[in-house]
Amino acid sequence: MPSVLLVEDEFLIRAVVVDALGEFNIACIEAASGQKAIDVINSDELLSVVIVDIGLPDMSGERVIEAALARRPEVPIIRCSGAEPGGAMSNPRIHVVAKPFSAVELAKRVAALAKGS
Repeated sequence: MPSVLLVEDEFLIRAVVVDALGEFNIACIEAASGQKAIDVINSDELLSVVIVDIGLPDMSGERVIEAALARRPEVPIIRCSGAEPGGAMSNPRIHVVAKPFSAVELAKRVAALAKGS
């Protein structure tokens, strides 16, 4: 079963996304802060995809993305934000999803990426 790291500080958004991922038989590791996410990224936890909200309370999600790019070179990353990404987002491992998004559409995208990994 694929396992996804969901980095999102808003409880309700996390809950809806976790439910949608569950419909696709995808396990979810939740992180409400950037530091918790980096701790998971630096662990031995198996990850198929990392989903990162950019607006986190303790740091920018960009720092989490940088950590994932460095520590998990094989794992695709989904960057979620209401703002347009900067020029640094030209990495083919980074997939941009604009907020607001459909949790079901996000789950479909995660399922497709998890199959490819």
